[in-house]
Amino acid sequence: MNTTDLIVLAAMAVVVAVALGAFVPITKYLFDRGLVDRNQQAPNIIDFYKTYVAHTRKTTGRIGTAFWVHAVSAGLFIVIGVGYTIFRFILPRLG
Repeated sequence: MNTTDLIVLAAMAVVVAVALGAFVPITKYLFDRGLVDRNQQAPNIIDFYKTYVAHTRKTTGRIGTAFWVHAVSAGLFIVIGVGYTIFRFILPRLG
């Protein structure tokens, strides 16, 4: 493991922490308004997103900021991980 690996892992850790931190207000919003069941055994996360987007759009006319922060952070996590895997492990073997 080299320095670049550690930098990428640290960046991924920061981005996933932001994504998780942004998911907390989403769940709090849904639980406080009784829009989802807190005691559900295996919650479907996609239903959380759909309910949050629909409810915030209906009440404020816009999608809540927490959703955008969460979506962008989760997307960055995926892009960083996949991109680094391609550049670090796949491309060197092709050349």
